[in-house]
Formats: sequence, structure tokens, C-alpha cells
Amino acid sequence: MTKAILSTILSMIGGCIGFFLGTGLNQPVGMMIFGAVVVGIGCIVYAIESK
Repeated sequence: MTKAILSTILSMIGGCIGFFLGTGLNQPVGMMIFGAVVVGIGCIVYAIESK
């Protein structure tokens, strides 16, 4: 349960960071999605490796 909450929080943080980095490239929404996806894949890999 805590891994799910932590991965959700990390995905939100990754999305926010991607949004603010994307504003410089005039692609805030695209970078927000990209940041959330990258963090989400990292959490999936971590969950698979920790078993």
C-alpha cells in the first residue's frame, strides 16, 4: 500500500517538474505527460526488482 502511495506522489512530482521544464520548450503538457510516464516506468521497474 505504501509503494502505491509513494509511486503516485512521485508521478505527480515528475509531472510538475516536466510541466515547468516544458514551459521553456513551449510544450508544457507534453513534457508533463513525459515526466509522469518516465517516473511511472521507474516505479514499475522498482516494484518488479524488489520482489
